[in-house]
Amino acid sequence: MRIAYSALLALLLGWGGAPASAAPLEKVTIVLPSETPTMHPLTESNFIGTITWRWAYDTLVSAETGSGKIAPWLAVKWEKLGPTQVKFWLRKDAKFNDGTPVTAAAVKHSIDTIVAPETKSRQAAYFREYKGIEVLDDHTFIWHSKGVDNGLLDRITTWGLTVNPKTKGKELAIFAQTSHGSGPYILKSWEKANRMIFEANPNWWGKAKYPDMPKTVILRRIVEPTTRVKALLADEIDIMSGVPPHLIEQVRADPKKVVAAVPGIRLMYLNYSHGIGPLADRNVLLAINHAIDFEKIRKTILGGLAEPMGQLYHPWTYAGYDPQRKWYPYDPGKAKALMKASKYPKGFKITIHTAIGRYPGDNETCEALPGMLKGIGIDATCKPMNYPLYTKLRRAYIDKVGKKDYEKMEPVLLYQGFGNSANDPAGIMRAFAGCKGAWSYYCDKELDAAIDKAARYPDLEDQNVAFGKILDTFKERALVTPFFRIHDVYAYDNRLNFTARHDEKIYPWEISSK
Repeated sequence: MRIAYSALLALLLGWGGAPASAAPLEKVTIVLPSETPTMHPLTESNFIGTITWRWAYDTLVSAETGSGKIAPWLAVKWEKLGPTQVKFWLRKDAKFNDGTPVTAAAVKHSIDTIVAPETKSRQAAYFREYKGIEVLDDHTFIWHSKGVDNGLLDRITTWGLTVNPKTKGKELAIFAQTSHGSGPYILKSWEKANRMIFEANPNWWGKAKYPDMPKTVILRRIVEPTTRVKALLADEIDIMSGVPPHLIEQVRADPKKVVAAVPGIRLMYLNYSHGIGPLADRNVLLAINHAIDFEKIRKTILGGLAEPMGQLYHPWTYAGYDPQRKWYPYDPGKAKALMKASKYPKGFKITIHTAIGRYPGDNETCEALPGMLKGIGIDATCKPMNYPLYTKLRRAYIDKVGKKDYEKMEPVLLYQGFGNSANDPAGIMRAFAGCKGAWSYYCDKELDAAIDKAARYPDLEDQNVAFGKILDTFKERALVTPFFRIHDVYAYDNRLNFTARHDEKIYPWEISSK
């Protein structure tokens, strides 16, 4: 199924790389709904970060625009030596922006930094199988895993970027001042909550392949979607993501603008502060699932620009995806019966939290949910907030899971998105419900062990079966509630050659002028 999707995208979007242009762009201005919490690419798990970190830092391999095919990047080739060993050969012309050569030792330093306990990296869960890197020489190394890891190459298209080892022991603040990678751009300035300015890296190894890449990339943060559209139509910006469905025709009416929509990877879902008050009652969780009219939200709020999802895996996931899977259907009668059978037949009060403008229709969906839950006696209140505050709130819960004072906290519902750009079924399961998951309000060590076991099956068919059973457990326990997989809707100036990707990333080096 993943191969079919890759082929379809290749036909719809064209293959990666920028078409030849008349002259290199002096600058391009891109706007996103939020900003990365840090430009250190090894410490956080953040989807805006996965976009902007790649501008200044290189991954070992890359997913091609259009097809999603894994292609060489810092590594020019690789070979599987055994079930737990992969040998990589690095390109010899890669340099960090201070002129230091990129070596196998630098790659080892970067991955070791992620998994080091003192780093407290939220990416560490993605490298649970990492055992170590054996450096053979400056440009070759062997990646050793604790067990079979079929998702390694997919994972390192997004995570495990290579950082200059000279930053070891330095304060995180230096990453806000400039970048320390070998990527196509160098961070020149960062005005927090406003804009970042990147300049082309004169020593980047890929300049010959992308000779027309913009010399300057300006990244602006504009939270409100309507304001983003106004800035585009006023020619203040060149490319924007997250065009609201109700504004698409307004953008299309401008002959100088183009709208591109592509089915993406981001799953919108409802999460729960499990074990707190009514959210410790499975009947309540199931009632909530049956009380939500997902199709109504998809059609009215998102204008149909989303794919129904009966699972947590997207089509590019290397194992586990099954297009025939279904989740709990909208059934108000069953929802009422479940509430009646619960310990809370008269209902209860609860707050639904979401970020403002982070994802398409996030605020509007949050505001629609109380009306749906009211019918089963749940008095819900939507409380949207800016993303930094939302992050602070959810982490306050996550950091207390398993501790004595966790169950004394207020029960909450959280509406958010998860992209899984690494195409990793184990990664999303660990993130959602792992004992140390970056987005998890749940801990069951036996479930963790089942996920670890599934991730280590050498045979992909066995993995498909194993991850299917884990998904059955998620559904049976109502650990999360999947809504749909959103389309990524971009708008851009028609003087540009720009191809929308399925994985939310924007590669400025592939942008050129017509």
